[in-house]
This record gives sequence, C-alpha cells and structure tokens, in this order.
Amino acid sequence: MNIEQARNKIKELENFIKMVENYGADTFEKEAIKLYVLKENVTIVANELNKKGYRVGNRKVVGKDVSDIIRLKPTDEMHSLATKMFGKNIKRVVRR
Repeated sequence: MNIEQARNKIKELENFIKMVENYGADTFEKEAIKLYVLKENVTIVANELNKKGYRVGNRKVVGKDVSDIIRLKPTDEMHSLATKMFGKNIKRVVRR
C-alpha cells in the first residue's frame, strides 16, 4: 500500500464513521439497517432489536425479518451499504 492508497482508505473510513454517527434510526427498518451495518449478522441484529422491544406483529424479530428489510430497494446511502454488505456475506456463506 502506498501513501495515496492509505489516504484514500482513511477518507473512506472517516466517511463511514460520519454516515453511521449521523444516521437517524427513527424507525424499525432504519434501526435494523444501522445495526446490520455495524454488526454484519442478521441473528445478532434480530436479538438486539428484541432487546430494544421491537416486535413484528405479536412475535419477536427473527433474522429473516432483518434479511427482508435489507433486501428491499435501498432508500438511502446506509441502506445501499447494508445491501452490499449483505450480498458479500451471503456469497461467503454459500461458498462454504
């Protein structure tokens, strides 16, 4: 890695941090998206949402609910990032 590549990587990471810190997770879907970007695991995200008291109908949130939210057409930059991460993680799981 050269200096210019390192600078670009630092800018990428700074933009990521700003995006996550400034993301208004004011709905169930946005909270799920933000948590997925931070945790990259639908089961962990589902458990976190359950701890926060979120429910789907009368039942607890499961990983499939989180996956379904991420698979929806992206509505913002964070959702697009979550969709890309999800796609990479699915490919990694399928290769096993």
